[in-house]
Amino acid sequence: MTTPDALVFECTLDAAPEKVWRALTVREYLERWLKPDGAAEVDMAMVSAEENKSLTYRWRESGQGAILGAEDSLVTFELTPTADGGTWFRLTHAPVAVPVAANSNVAMAMAA
Repeated sequence: MTTPDALVFECTLDAAPEKVWRALTVREYLERWLKPDGAAEVDMAMVSAEENKSLTYRWRESGQGAILGAEDSLVTFELTPTADGGTWFRLTHAPVAVPVAANSNVAMAMAA
């Protein structure tokens, strides 16, 4: 299920799901793909995996370039084989907890 605050990216890749899977699970390949020079450091921990089908990492940016006050988020990769041997690729980046806006009408709990 995708939350309203999730970012979703979908495309077709010319590589088989097994090759895309390696790019998402072999540390050197993953860092080369997801951590370009000058990007914020990313702390990642695998949450769940179904080989060659889906993979979810808990994600938190840190260091220079990170968004201040950024919370953990979940990044899920879904891989579906296509008829021509490629991969339908879906990436969903969703916050773990959606913060309440300062101007929200949601009542705040008061400590007793």
